[in-house]
Amino acid sequence: MDRETKIVLVVCFVLVAALGLTSGMLMNRVTEPGSEKITYTSEEVKPPGDGQILQWHRVAAFTGSGDDYQCFTIRGSKFMVVMSATPMINYDINIMTVDVLRDGAGIATDTIDWGPTESPKSKTRRIEVSGGPGTYCVSVYSTELESWKVTIWDYY
Repeated sequence: MDRETKIVLVVCFVLVAALGLTSGMLMNRVTEPGSEKITYTSEEVKPPGDGQILQWHRVAAFTGSGDDYQCFTIRGSKFMVVMSATPMINYDINIMTVDVLRDGAGIATDTIDWGPTESPKSKTRRIEVSGGPGTYCVSVYSTELESWKVTIWDYY
């Protein structure tokens, strides 16, 4: 092999290695659950009579990577469950399901999932529930998740 051929082969090898390293870093880049900016501002709704402005108030936040069950108390007439998760990078099916319960009965549910070839970016979903004041619970079911976060917002 002459000198020019060796130089071309070395340059090609370095370029392929750099491309592989860069693409690997980009594929493994994951955002922290909850790092996306979610802003809840008042909806400027005045109930009849007292003139109070209704707005979203954070009640609780739960994090984990496995199944969980947590309860919370709501003061307003509706609330929102914001769920976000980051899957494991294992080319498997990754799932997060959140059930909202009152007195042991399911009243709302939602699921975040990733297919085996889908990008492992964090996803966020929201469940809005109109159930009135009282104690509610969330049941989190996870399959192959790196981490998840559930935040409860009360509207009063």
